[in-house]
Amino acid sequence: MDEQWLYLVKRWDPKDARPFTDSMSKKLQFLLIGVGILIAMEWRAWGYYFMPPPDYSQGGVVLYATDWCPYCEKTRALLQQKHITYKELNIETSDTGRAQYQRLAGRGVPVLLVAGEVIRGYNETRMQQVLDTWQANQALQQEKENKANR
Repeated sequence: MDEQWLYLVKRWDPKDARPFTDSMSKKLQFLLIGVGILIAMEWRAWGYYFMPPPDYSQGGVVLYATDWCPYCEKTRALLQQKHITYKELNIETSDTGRAQYQRLAGRGVPVLLVAGEVIRGYNETRMQQVLDTWQANQALQQEKENKANR
C-alpha cells in the first residue's frame, strides 16, 4: 500500500492540477456563490422573514426613537396631529427599548409599531395609511363595546 501511495505522489504534477471549480458546472458554481452570500448576510434579517416580529404594542402604538433624530420629531408631530396616544421608548437610554428595537430588526430610527405592524424609517405615506386603519379599527371596537354595555 505504501508503494501505491508513493507512486501517486511521484506521479502528481502541480502543473497539471486544476482548480476545484474547473470540475463544477457554471450553475453549481453560481449556486454555491449564492448560498455563500446568503449565509454571510445577517441572521437577524433572515429571522424577520421567517418569523413575524413580536407585538410589543399590545394593540396600541409604540415609537422607538432618539432625542436627536429629526425624523423621530416628525413622527411625534404626526402622532400628535392625529391625536394618537402612544408609548415612546428611547433606544439609547432604555434597555427595554433597545432590546425590543433589536428584536424588531431595527436598523435606524424611527421605528413605529402599530398593533403589531412595523414601520421602519420615516415614511409619512405608509405611517398615515397604517395609523388611519388603526384608528378606524379602534373606533369600530369602541362602538362594539358601547353596544355591548347598553
